[in-house]
Amino acid sequence: MTFFFPPPNVVRLSDYVGDWRVRLRSAVAKSGKKHSAVARDAGIAPETLSRILNAVHAQPSFDTVVRIARAVGENVGWLLDERGFALSTEEQRQLRKVVRFLDDAVNGASSHRRDTPEPNALPARAPEVEIPRTFGIRGARIAYEVVGDAMIGAGIADGDLLFVKPTRSTREAGGRVVVCRVDGADFVRVLDTRAGRTSLLSRNDRYPPMEIAEGTSQFELIGIVVGRSGTLMG
Repeated sequence: MTFFFPPPNVVRLSDYVGDWRVRLRSAVAKSGKKHSAVARDAGIAPETLSRILNAVHAQPSFDTVVRIARAVGENVGWLLDERGFALSTEEQRQLRKVVRFLDDAVNGASSHRRDTPEPNALPARAPEVEIPRTFGIRGARIAYEVVGDAMIGAGIADGDLLFVKPTRSTREAGGRVVVCRVDGADFVRVLDTRAGRTSLLSRNDRYPPMEIAEGTSQFELIGIVVGRSGTLMG
């Protein structure tokens, strides 16, 4: 019996029509980096980079162009005008800013967010969640599920499980990620107790600090987060 294996597809830049070289020059220019720095980060000689950017007949390998694109923070799909990559990395960044602005406007602007912060912690169902031994040794006795992206900068994502060591001591919990209850709603935040004030800090610029005013807010510290289980790399 004879088996036939088709040859692998070989990617050649000559297969792509369009202005990939113009786009590459634009990406390098917008990066604000010197050509020598781009060449270094891409692992090629400065003369090679200059030849690729300016010599019409120069045909670099696909791998070389990929490394240059990565060195300037651009995606190769946009350079080659691939379907689904109509926007450059910078244009995508600007679009996200616009979407964020519109999202804030639709949800009532930042002042409304300060008055009505969304709870982002839910008690996990005890029969279905087993606390890993590693976290149990650290004192974890209860678990909470995270909702939303308020703590994404701390590596805590939507749907993660947090394992919590119960404590009522704000002194022990100061500066750490905690689960707490404010006016009956549960939150995951960083507890800041400096300057004699109590504040709850997110790790996402979209969510402003929550100031706990003595006598006007019912604040209850539930515990310190000592472990996490989720999809983000820890």
